[in-house]
Amino acid sequence: MAKTALVLCGGGSRAAFAVGVLKYIYSQPSPQQFDIFCGTGTSAIVTSLAALGEINLLEKLFTLNRTADLINTGNLLQRFPGSNSLYNNTAFIQKLNNIFTEARFDALKKTEKEIFIAALSLQTNQITYFSPNVPPSKDVFNIQRTEEVNLFREAVLGACSNPVFMPPVEVKVPGVFAQQYFTAGGELYSPIRLAIARGATSIYVIQLSPDLNINKSIYYKDVVDLLERQIDQDTLALNPADISLVHAQNTTLQYLEQVKNNLLNSGMSPEAVEQAFETDNNPFKNKQVIDLHIIKPEKALPAPMGGLEFDPGTMKELLEIGQQTAEKKWARE
Repeated sequence: MAKTALVLCGGGSRAAFAVGVLKYIYSQPSPQQFDIFCGTGTSAIVTSLAALGEINLLEKLFTLNRTADLINTGNLLQRFPGSNSLYNNTAFIQKLNNIFTEARFDALKKTEKEIFIAALSLQTNQITYFSPNVPPSKDVFNIQRTEEVNLFREAVLGACSNPVFMPPVEVKVPGVFAQQYFTAGGELYSPIRLAIARGATSIYVIQLSPDLNINKSIYYKDVVDLLERQIDQDTLALNPADISLVHAQNTTLQYLEQVKNNLLNSGMSPEAVEQAFETDNNPFKNKQVIDLHIIKPEKALPAPMGGLEFDPGTMKELLEIGQQTAEKKWARE
């Protein structure tokens, strides 16, 4: 059965843009339905709650919380020596505990929708896709099942944690050695290929930055700002090859179909045409054209500290931009 996937990138407070996109989608008379959800960073929260249809809760989370409600920035000079992070995440841990209650986790386990939370292991330098309801697998993608709520909370916390600014999160899946995790965005994050491997033929990708992320109004002077900017660059997006491979596959499949039609029109029998393409090493055997939808802002989103600062006014603006962007996208399709 063909499936539809929703793929999100990280981005801290910028995920309010993705919430705005989803608010528009879910407000339609016949909203687009998704079978597969994958996210990292704060989008791990978004994908999990979106799978349960809790868009109103997402809007509250991404428009009412301030930085102090989530992390303690404190005095950096006092926190740096002997510490594994610049900020304290105790408040954020409590927030996740309040969001992902036993009841919500039970609903995630029982839903037929597939949910994946991506985090990067410091020990293996590989992405682990944690799921509350998909059996573990190491065939192509490292999928680990979170059997109980605390393990799921740890996985989401790890996916949301930016290196240096927040401490790495130890996740101990039964039968697997304990590993420390950070957010999974960047070159190693390949959620589109994961979605295709899980049977998706239609994929909606919500990106949090435009193709050219130019912001002439910012001039970096502070060492923390510079550090944040570099980490932000390395963790915000997904692997660009994920998208280019889909485009290449689609173009090739469409070309091969045209060649087959030309051969048929030239008088070649259907059996002979199929036999000509039936080779043992055909890399496109059983492949399908992927219906890929990319939703992204037209210009760089306003996000202080690269999304590590949570300001209700700014996040409401981001949410509205997401709604407007989705409305324009759907009007063109």
